[in-house]
Formats: sequence, structure tokens, C-alpha cells
Amino acid sequence: LSGCRPGAHAETLFGAQTRRPDESGRGTLRACATTRGVDNRFSWSALLRSITLTLLLTATTLAAQLNDAAALRARIQQTFHVPNPLPALETQKQGSFEVEPGLIADRVTYNTQLNLRVPAIVYHPSNTAVKRPAIIIVNGHGGDKYSWYAFYAGILYARAGAVVLPYDPIGEGERNSQHKSGTRAHDKYVPPDENGRWMGGLMMTDIRQATSYLTERPDVDPNRIAVTGYSMGSFVVSWACAVETRLRACAPTAGAVLD
Repeated sequence: LSGCRPGAHAETLFGAQTRRPDESGRGTLRACATTRGVDNRFSWSALLRSITLTLLLTATTLAAQLNDAAALRARIQQTFHVPNPLPALETQKQGSFEVEPGLIADRVTYNTQLNLRVPAIVYHPSNTAVKRPAIIIVNGHGGDKYSWYAFYAGILYARAGAVVLPYDPIGEGERNSQHKSGTRAHDKYVPPDENGRWMGGLMMTDIRQATSYLTERPDVDPNRIAVTGYSMGSFVVSWACAVETRLRACAPTAGAVLD
């Protein structure tokens, strides 16, 4: 714009200012803007085309990323032998009791991989006419649905208005009532190597089945389901959240080893 003069057309989009010498030689600022309407229309058109191209490229990139994520989720499930589709739930309600005024606990079981049953306690406000957020609690190594942190968190968050589901992991609680399998032995190797992948897949399926169960409850908002895990539970939670897109929040806690 250094050559902008009175009567000249500065071909800019918004106009500009340039310094024009005055009699003192110090110079004054003079507005120099486009007067040719055709050039303005062309500039706006070019800008809109640029924005449209950027949006198209962004959408294409996002679509490719989503496809890559779906492929990765499928690969994780195959590696850990997670069934697809998931097993039918076949939910059974075993009874209910009042924890305190306004707070109910339901005893339920549902199906998981290998035709095993998962026992769970569901803490919730007594008013079931309201769609509420839900939290799945995954216990740590050696813990079950009656571990202090499981029922404490269940009652605490149910008091706050949520539906909370702690359950018995494989080999714990009612899934190993006589404790003969030695599941509390840390770092115990059980051959063959494939056992670890099958066990991890079963634990992931337990969480996904808990998610399916909660989506079917009339007092749960299916778009507000979260999961948290303690210790080993947080390790399993990290796997499950990598493949289960219905979980909207994932909170691994208390000593997860993720490397």
C-alpha cells in the first residue's frame, strides 16, 4: 500500500491506512480503501472458498480418525477375546432392601462371557421416576462388591442422586465364595500365556455388561454413564474404556499401573 494515492484503488479486502506526506513533512494517516465492488466480491468469494475447503479437509481427517479408532477398538477386542456381539444379559433381580430412608439397594445378577453370572448391588434413590447419571465401580485385586470402598462409594454417590453399581469381579465375592482359587496372590503366573488375555477379556466384558444393564434401567440416563476403578480395577477400566463408547467418563484411581 506504499503507493496508495488519492484516487488510486488499493485492492484489499477491508481497506487499509497508509501514510501520506503533508506540508510539514511528518506525514498524516489517510484512509485508502477499495472502491471497486467487483474486487470486494471476488475477495469474499475467495475467503468463503478457503473456509469451505478447510472445513472439508477437517471433516475428512476426522472421519479417517474415527475409522482408525473403530479399527483399533476391534483389534483390542479380538486380542482379548471379547465377544462381539456381547452376550444376552438375562438380568435377574434377587431382591431389594432399604439402606436408609430414601435410598434403596437392589440385588441383581446378569450374564457375561462364558455363560457366567455377575452378582451386583445397585444403590439408587427411591424415586425411580427420574433419569439419573450412573457410575460403575470396579474393585481392586482381592476386592468385591462388599469391600468398604465399594459400598461406601455406592451409598455416597447414591445420596448425591446417582445410580451406582459395584459388582463381584471374576474369582471374588459370590463368584468364589469358598476362596479356593488363590485369586488374592499377586503376580502368580498361571500357564499358558493365553490365560492372561482371556482373563482380561472376561473382565472387560463384565464392565461392558454392567454398562448394558444400566442402559436398560428406567431410572438411568444412558448418555450419562461413567466408570471408576480401584487398583487393578483401574487397570481393567482403562482397557474397557478404550472399546466401550457408551461410557462417557472413565476415572482410573488408586494405584493403577498403566505401563
